[in-house]
Amino acid sequence: MKKVLIFLTLNFFFSNITYSDTNIAFLDVQYIIDRSILGIKYKKQIDQEVKEIQSKLKKSEVKIKEKENEISDKKNILKKDEISIMISELNNDLNEYQVLRKTLNDNLIKQKREYSKKILKILNPLLTNYVETNNIKLVIEKKNILVGMKTLDITSQILEIFNEETKKTD
Repeated sequence: MKKVLIFLTLNFFFSNITYSDTNIAFLDVQYIIDRSILGIKYKKQIDQEVKEIQSKLKKSEVKIKEKENEISDKKNILKKDEISIMISELNNDLNEYQVLRKTLNDNLIKQKREYSKKILKILNPLLTNYVETNNIKLVIEKKNILVGMKTLDITSQILEIFNEETKKTD
C-alpha cells in the first residue's frame, strides 16, 4: 500500500512535466556496497573477524561443556554444597559467555555499519557529480521501485565509477 501511495504521489507530482523533460533513474546502493572492490575488501575483513569470533566462542563453549560434564560425573560423589558451588560457577561462566557473545556480535554489527558509512561517504559525491553531469533530476533507491524500465537503472555505471575512484585512493 505504501509503495502504491509513493507511486501515485510521484505520478501526480510529475504529471505536469512532459516525458522528455523527466529524467529519473534508480540505483541499488546495497549492490554497490556488496559488489564494489572496496565492499568486497571490507567483507573479507568482516569474514575474518567472524572466524575469530567463532573461534573465541568455541573455546568458551568447550570449557563450559567440560565443566558441565564434570558436574554430571561428580554429581553422586560430592556433597550438595560442593555441587551447588560448581553449578554456580557454571552459571557464571554461562553468563560471561552470553555477555561475550553479545559484545562480539555488537562490535561486528558496529564494524559493518562503519564500513557502509565509509562507502557511502565516497559514493555520495560521485553520485551527485553523475546526476549533475547527466542532467538527472531524481534518483530513487531500487528497493523502493515497484516496476521500472531497466534502462533507468544506473547501478552498473555508478559501480564502475566507484571502483575507479576507490582504486585511486587505495
